[in-house]
Amino acid sequence: MAKRFTATEKWTDPWFCSLPNDDKLFWFYLLDNCDHAGIWKVNWPLVKFYIRGYRFKKEVFNERIVELSQDKWWIPKFITFQYGELKRENRAHLSVISILEKEGASKELARGKLAHTDMDKDMDKDMDKDIGVKNSHTFPFEELFSKYPNKDGKKLAKKHFDTTVKTEKDWLDIQTALKNYLQSERVAKGYIKNASTWFNNWRDWIDYKENPNYKPTQKQVNTVLSIMKGGKDAERKVIECDANDNKCIPTEAT
Repeated sequence: MAKRFTATEKWTDPWFCSLPNDDKLFWFYLLDNCDHAGIWKVNWPLVKFYIRGYRFKKEVFNERIVELSQDKWWIPKFITFQYGELKRENRAHLSVISILEKEGASKELARGKLAHTDMDKDMDKDMDKDIGVKNSHTFPFEELFSKYPNKDGKKLAKKHFDTTVKTEKDWLDIQTALKNYLQSERVAKGYIKNASTWFNNWRDWIDYKENPNYKPTQKQVNTVLSIMKGGKDAERKVIECDANDNKCIPTEAT
């Protein structure tokens, strides 16, 4: 089962908080068992296996569930929460759009079923104020790029950044990835990828774990700290590696 985002603010959502426990469990069940387009293949025997004696009340969920057919239900807000605005030019969205069109959900999409309710919009504004959420057009590429020691390939790096950093989670993840990369053994030894290469593969570094036997020298530690701060050591000679790290070419970081 693929990993999915979850809204931690649901615990302060009046609608969710007012639900009986069984309805809360059913809502979690739907979100975890629908496909990646938000469509659930109705299976009441399985629901009742997990939630003994459960009785579904349609009026409780209102517009949160759309019945596409007798055996398929759709959760419209799943799309906006997981993907934002669906775009055909985004390859990651194509399979979702294809499924929605096949199941007839695209008609609901066109009618504006995905629009936030006023409560949702207010909640989003409050969240933006609390955690400084930025939309996909305002994530500060320059702020992050200034910390990357090899500036070659900036134009393509920006393109990769705009394509992959769409949500607040993406923004937090890419910062974690860069921190892990700059603290890695290969960077400490001077093996630094071209910027366009790293920004194309930054997700590889989100959960990166350093070799437990590796112990950097104090000089290497100081160098990495200087790189992270954009200090003069960031201008030192580095070794640029291609995407597969098969070839390394001595170059000057600029």
